[in-house]
Amino acid sequence: MKQGTTQAGAPTFTIVTPCLNRVSLVAEAVESVLAQRDVTVEHIVADGGSTDGTLEVLARYPHLRVLTGPDSGLYDGINRALAIARGRIIGHLNTDDTLLPGALAAVERALAANPEADAACGGAVVMEAGRDGVLRELRRYDDPAMKRLRPLDLCRGVPMINARFFRREFYDRVGVYDPSYRYAGDREFLLRAWTAGMRTVPVAEPVYAYRQHAGSLTIVGGMRHTVPWLDEHLRLARRWMQDPDAPPALRHEARAWHALEVGRAAVHALAARQPADAVTLARGGAATDPLWPGRFLTQSIGYCLRRIGWTKDWAG
Repeated sequence: MKQGTTQAGAPTFTIVTPCLNRVSLVAEAVESVLAQRDVTVEHIVADGGSTDGTLEVLARYPHLRVLTGPDSGLYDGINRALAIARGRIIGHLNTDDTLLPGALAAVERALAANPEADAACGGAVVMEAGRDGVLRELRRYDDPAMKRLRPLDLCRGVPMINARFFRREFYDRVGVYDPSYRYAGDREFLLRAWTAGMRTVPVAEPVYAYRQHAGSLTIVGGMRHTVPWLDEHLRLARRWMQDPDAPPALRHEARAWHALEVGRAAVHALAARQPADAVTLARGGAATDPLWPGRFLTQSIGYCLRRIGWTKDWAG
């Protein structure tokens, strides 16, 4: 990684890393930025008040711009960093993840070749450490359509915000992250960005590695059924399915998303032997969309058919 600025007086990239108590992981994230070649980068870490030695690890890297002090959550920290970012292209890196080698150079080439694009998106891999501590690839996201972003990806799919890099002026156009969303702030931002007409150029190379583990806020596994996740996803789904100005494709997808979240949570409650919670969820879902059970059943059948190889498409 080249330190310093371009001839225009600003680094090409700003990488923003929100941080809280990641002493065992943050160095690997920082090193993955340092390993980038042929680009100028500033790396801002917004620490929300770590007490586990994280700040001492960060102090070993004098090139970092470290913001310290309490914040109101992940997206508030990101917004603090965006307020002082000097790079022409903004990327996001979690403390438990890494940029892949050559990622930033590939993004810079893609945006230089497509000056009309607001953003670029490369592929992403999900890694998990085995019992021996060795990271192994679990799955890979590399679909060009997913990189360009569709209503499906925004709602029921994988939005891959960390594999997306945005021109700085795009934030000036659509705004920053809504800190009232503790878990789904990335999805809320991308929904606004998509409806604002964001143009994304796909990057052929994989650029980002997510690490799946129990404490991850990005790769959540079973956490998606917990109350905070459910509340935020349903809040977003209701917002867009009821917005008369939203594109029809997004309203359709938001209805399917609402049904999916309500149905999954109700099934999870039944499996946990909490039938009263399941009934409450079902009634709440019906108050928003009386047809949600049919939408959920259709998606469930589609999922089963895909599992046995009969169809590749989402039902919704």
